[in-house]
Amino acid sequence: MLYQRRLEAALADGTLTPDEVAELDGLKMAKELTQAEVRMAARAIYRGALRDVLADDRLGADEDQRLRELQAQLGLSDDELARDHTHLSRLRLLAQVAAGQLPEIDAPIPLVPHERCYWVVQASFAERIGGSRDDGELAGVRLAIAGTSPFRVIGERAELRPDETILPIDLGILVVTSRRVVFQGAKRTVSIPHARLEALVLYQDGLLPEEIGGHSRGYLLVDDADLTAAILQQAARKRRSEIKPLRPEKSA
Repeated sequence: MLYQRRLEAALADGTLTPDEVAELDGLKMAKELTQAEVRMAARAIYRGALRDVLADDRLGADEDQRLRELQAQLGLSDDELARDHTHLSRLRLLAQVAAGQLPEIDAPIPLVPHERCYWVVQASFAERIGGSRDDGELAGVRLAIAGTSPFRVIGERAELRPDETILPIDLGILVVTSRRVVFQGAKRTVSIPHARLEALVLYQDGLLPEEIGGHSRGYLLVDDADLTAAILQQAARKRRSEIKPLRPEKSA
């Protein structure tokens, strides 16, 4: 559509001048475009920009600001972009978590004084059993709790659910708080203090918390493994920073 191409070109520098607005209005009249056609062109431009921004599954502050400005310039409401904002909202949350801003929500389990709840998601607890396959360890990306490196997943990751050696044994919820990560299911409850958490092995559809000494209690299958892992890693790092290390005893 000619109108869409002209509108996109006019927005390329980030602003719409009065002359450009007048030209676009004249083009709408000349082509006898309906309001629905104009809105369709605006949504197409926004979605094209959104695809470019989300190509690497990361959202920078500048990119987010540009999308907000573009939405305002195009006069698009949140309701019109509801379908497009689902993935965008997730990436905005990931960016906030990476910046150390953890969400706080109501806890479905009892908390101790001063403990805060950051994340709740449906989860399955699973264990690895012997099977017909003998191909060694499942491919996963190991994310250390120690350090300050930003959350970024690079490397091959296996899917846990289709693997015949991964057996889900309980269904429940996964809760990440300021002090621990808890799986609460129908059959069991597993609670790991952040102080004992050494790393997370991240798969496409789940994660494996590793405790100090390399001990692991089981796999946690969740729908959004990346977001859950990002929140858990940040929560554990924050807790570690709050715990003062013990001073070594002075030698006699």
